[in-house]
Amino acid sequence: MSERGRARGRGRSRPVVPGETSSEPSGAAGITAPTDEVPTTSTLASLVPTPIIPTSSETPTSEWSTTEVAPSVQQTAIRRIGGGGGMSIPRGRGLDKLAPHMAGMSIGEHREGRSRGPPIHDESQRRTVDPTRVSFREPGTEKQGTSGEVIPLIANYVRILSAPQWLLYQYHVTFAPDSIDSRKTRRELLAQHKGVLQDVAFDGQTLYSFNDLGDDYETKSHHEVTGEDITIQLHKVAVQGPESPNFFHLSNLIMRKLLELAGMRMIGRSYYQFDKKIDIDRFSLTLFPGFETAINVYEGVLMMNVDLSHKVINNVSIYQRLQNIFAQFQEYKLAQDTAMRELVGQIIITTYNHKTYKIDDIAWDKTPEMTFSKRDGKDVSLIDYYQERYQLKIGDNTQPLLVSKPSRQNRRAGITGPILLIPEFCRETGISDSMRNDFNLMKELASYTHIEPTPRYQSLIDMVNTINTSPRCRQYMSKWNLRLDDNLVDLEGRTLEPETINYSDRSVRYKQQEADWSRDGRSCRHIKPGNLDKWLVVYEGKQKPIASELINTLYNVCTPMGMRVEYPEVAELQNDRPETYLKALEQYCLNQQYNLVLCVLSNNRKDRYDALKKFLCKDTGIPSQMVLLKTLNKRGQLMSVATKIGIQISAKLGGEIWSVPIPSKSLMIIGIDSYHDKKRKQVSIAAFVATTNPQCTSYYSRIIMQTTTQELVDGISVCIRDALKAFFLQNNSMPERIVIYRDGVGDGQLQAVYEHELPQIEETFSKVQEGYAPKWAMIIVKKRGCSRFFSKNTNQLYNPPPGTIIDHTITHQNWFDFYLISQCARQGTAAPTHFNVIWDRTTFKVDHIQRLTFKLCHLYYNWPGTIRVPMVCQYAHKLAYLVGQSLHQDFHHDLSNKLFYL
Repeated sequence: MSERGRARGRGRSRPVVPGETSSEPSGAAGITAPTDEVPTTSTLASLVPTPIIPTSSETPTSEWSTTEVAPSVQQTAIRRIGGGGGMSIPRGRGLDKLAPHMAGMSIGEHREGRSRGPPIHDESQRRTVDPTRVSFREPGTEKQGTSGEVIPLIANYVRILSAPQWLLYQYHVTFAPDSIDSRKTRRELLAQHKGVLQDVAFDGQTLYSFNDLGDDYETKSHHEVTGEDITIQLHKVAVQGPESPNFFHLSNLIMRKLLELAGMRMIGRSYYQFDKKIDIDRFSLTLFPGFETAINVYEGVLMMNVDLSHKVINNVSIYQRLQNIFAQFQEYKLAQDTAMRELVGQIIITTYNHKTYKIDDIAWDKTPEMTFSKRDGKDVSLIDYYQERYQLKIGDNTQPLLVSKPSRQNRRAGITGPILLIPEFCRETGISDSMRNDFNLMKELASYTHIEPTPRYQSLIDMVNTINTSPRCRQYMSKWNLRLDDNLVDLEGRTLEPETINYSDRSVRYKQQEADWSRDGRSCRHIKPGNLDKWLVVYEGKQKPIASELINTLYNVCTPMGMRVEYPEVAELQNDRPETYLKALEQYCLNQQYNLVLCVLSNNRKDRYDALKKFLCKDTGIPSQMVLLKTLNKRGQLMSVATKIGIQISAKLGGEIWSVPIPSKSLMIIGIDSYHDKKRKQVSIAAFVATTNPQCTSYYSRIIMQTTTQELVDGISVCIRDALKAFFLQNNSMPERIVIYRDGVGDGQLQAVYEHELPQIEETFSKVQEGYAPKWAMIIVKKRGCSRFFSKNTNQLYNPPPGTIIDHTITHQNWFDFYLISQCARQGTAAPTHFNVIWDRTTFKVDHIQRLTFKLCHLYYNWPGTIRVPMVCQYAHKLAYLVGQSLHQDFHHDLSNKLFYL
């Protein structure tokens, strides 16, 4: 790298070990071992200016495969990188805070209805109970459907056969000196007193023991690395039995221990088989196969959910990533900005102890030469520290340091300052955006990670058998009187009939196993086509031949769809710079009103895409279509590409493409999803999409820019009000029923949803129109679960067909929840979506709710097939993503009734 392309930091401040003084007046507060928990916050301004250097007694292993030679001191350094209806009893879980709001409302005559979930009035119960133990339905009410054809299935759950019979003493453990933060080191110190402590589980702070040591117990251990005597203090905090609310926490600690005894190692929160790692040398990646497990009670039976997991590790260090970035730029400030954009927010793993962190910043002014004061008062540099602690030699003493904010676990332990990491010893984990855009890379990864049902099932069975047959695992389980079943759970599901897809001129049926009607539907007339009466096509001059061919092809494919297509105005550009495109758009769009602007782009350069979308979506309110040149150049595929573009354009113009039969004639469907703004880290984007006609084929969209929960709640209320107005304007009536599908909510957030969102939604209805009280429901949508299902057919296992419902055995006893497999998995194992009805007074039967949910998975106009979630959720996701990635602000109000974000 040339001198101008280098960059380095300057060591200015010196962190110190807690309890010791800094050798510099502005010194920092401490050196602590980072934990394996990925920080959840990301605002750098909240960092306490106290750098923390990772410490651990764990020695580096040789199990890391890398294609990169560690840089030596002689290598080039990085330099200068400075209706109504009456109110019926709710079928979802009751809300204790909702009752007072409802008492004073004029919402019509009371009518009897089925209730799922009486209120919990004990606030202390709310704070302590596991979310899965909270009741969302009243005992005795129905939660299982009956429609559909029965299908035998296998679920990736294992029954825990023997009932635990034990009494455990729970202790809070502290260490003095308090710099022992490595979980492995703490375990080693406790192991010196194994005969006395009889510990069966330890998570770094909490110890469970069969032995009653009294209220307080103190002992000493010898630190093998530092030679210090460590004082260990145990304070009894509880006595636990199998019925304890902390049982699941303990059970999962037991399971982690079993995986460890089976020879696996933890990365992040899952366990991986290092001996079965896969080196993908072509892309400098290593893939570690492993398992995710969770123990819980399902329909009154204790079971373990187990699924495969894969961890992708980039063998190129963050140091080399920085080198590569700086080699591309002559201006170091531009290189710094590029590095920040590409690396901040990424999850990394250290090579010496396999801990994971999130990069929150890069300290360009700090280097490994910075010093801190050790406990004995001696100043030491990071260079010497890593050599002494890990036997690792830092090759480039001028490289900057990575900054990771302390995790929640760090903060609970009193660590408030940032954690500083050496780029040379860090590797990126997971799949970055650039990797996702690499077709060949993703294809090769999929060959290892998209595992078909039969081999996936066999891997799970092998893992269970390993635990059940391992002498060490069997001995450990005997302490708990626990035993795992040898097989996965058998159960029955139900497969719903395929839907009829209605176009303007005819209806089509699809094959159940495929759930795809693209071939039959491409020449069908749209129910309400969008028209291209006045539109603009913008392209670089040398792209004129392919742009002209696209225009002609669009005319040929859109006319049979019922679309009216006039010849567009065209703008030929001299180059493809963002400012050239913007200048042309300003010249054309600010003085004329177009139905659509179509831009042909030479590549997927993000700054140009963002600038164009921001101008068109915010400043002019014109729907737009961006088309990549390489997409148009695919040999022999222009007709197919133009057909897909034509359908997308029709939807963006407010068209209604196809429909499915919706029995309820006065129904509104709402979808809500959220996305974090990539530019303003403290802001989240909540997208709201609602249907505005009984056929659920026209839409109203809004976004909520939020930094607090209250802003979200207030925003949802405003969105519902405006969506109801839009529905009324189109139908001259209000919807009698409303079903809200709420995506992006984890189990731990359910309490916030029903305590804050539901009461305000209920209040909103009466504010829109006096006496208006629709029958409504809220359903939580969860896509990222680990449940998998296999269809049995003789000796072979297959993916269940689309439309498969599972609503018993592995569902929660006190919830009205179900799983739905709605789409065809062409590769790997189908991933079901979990639906949890937390509030329902629609008077719909269980079959009706399940069937409605499946129907709505057919109405996403970007794909002529079924998708994993109801269309309003996917539309909301697309809108939130566009705003969070490109717009970073609200869009023009003229676009609210169009699917402009497809």
